[in-house]
Amino acid sequence: MKTPRILLGALLASMLFVGCNNSEELVTGPESLIEEQTSDLVNKKEVTFQFIDLMKNQSFKEKTLELLNNQQPSVAMSKILEQTSEFVSHDESYKKLMSKTTTLEGKASKEAAPEKIEIIEVWMHNGERIEDFSNVLFSFAPEGDEETWKRVEAYTIDKEVVYLDPKEAPSQTVIVLETDGFETLKREVTYMNKYLQESGVQNNRFLKSSLDLSAKSARNAGLETTKLDKISLNDDEEPWISGAAEVYAITSGIKDDKNNPEIKVIPMYYLDHDDTDYYPNQILLFWDDYQYQAANIQLFEKDDNTNYKDLVSAIVNGVFQIIGTVSTQPWVSVLGQVAGAIIQAMPDSWYANNDDYVDSFYTIEKNKSYYNYYGARRNAKINLSPFYVAPN
Repeated sequence: MKTPRILLGALLASMLFVGCNNSEELVTGPESLIEEQTSDLVNKKEVTFQFIDLMKNQSFKEKTLELLNNQQPSVAMSKILEQTSEFVSHDESYKKLMSKTTTLEGKASKEAAPEKIEIIEVWMHNGERIEDFSNVLFSFAPEGDEETWKRVEAYTIDKEVVYLDPKEAPSQTVIVLETDGFETLKREVTYMNKYLQESGVQNNRFLKSSLDLSAKSARNAGLETTKLDKISLNDDEEPWISGAAEVYAITSGIKDDKNNPEIKVIPMYYLDHDDTDYYPNQILLFWDDYQYQAANIQLFEKDDNTNYKDLVSAIVNGVFQIIGTVSTQPWVSVLGQVAGAIIQAMPDSWYANNDDYVDSFYTIEKNKSYYNYYGARRNAKINLSPFYVAPN
């Protein structure tokens, strides 16, 4: 799911896009062809077929559609299974899906960070607000670089394959299963910040606040902060099949007189789509984290092809490469170099596609408000304001 882009085989074949909105082609094929769409831990096609089996149960279907109609922005498969167990718990597909989701969420929740986090979740593309779900399709994002996607596989309730255009969203309703979306990002951010703390470039504030960055979360601390009042993105650059964006901020500043950096990863779960104003009232900068009264805010979208551990390791290594050579430089110069090191640590493919680097706001000052303020790429526009949270 994505926009502005932050961490983490294409299907190659010719086709004619015909049907609902000239973006669909119906091709009948044997159900047994469950292959190809396999991530590190999940065979997406197999999981999709198991889900289709359950959707043939009317009670399961009704409850699932109720959950998906209220998605924000998706629903974990485990939640769907828990709330529909009374209807399908005897079904073999239910048992397989429950076993898979339990295993994946167990791996994602263990204390030692797993190499790969995948959480199965479900969302619904229904741009036309269709209320008749008798012809709903089921799909998943292709593997590999989205720039190489030629078509998207989807399936009818009878498991007949339909090929969709990855660039043009279909008018038909599509239920999408994914493994690198909103739920995965939540867990990855926790581990990313833990790694930054262990590497000495982040204090333990997030351990105390449990990543609750709403304005009221700091009420008992008496903190000087800067909060994000409004944000919008010009282009989320996401194919429709990727769904909502998974965007996060990386904040950076100088924390001591030796010019050592302070870096945090802050999830922005609400920031789903471009050309939309969001009013999060979210604290981004805690000024007692920094030695000086300026800091950077950089926005990225989660990249499904980037390992979160490798990404944080690259950021830490890149920042540490400049430490030792900058201790005598003016702090404001070092502040810019830290932000530059973070961007340079990102995968080379990001520079080629401009997919996952959203924007940068350099040298944001304490006690200063920003109104309709564009980032360096002019892809994001924000309102920021100083916010003091007084202790009780």
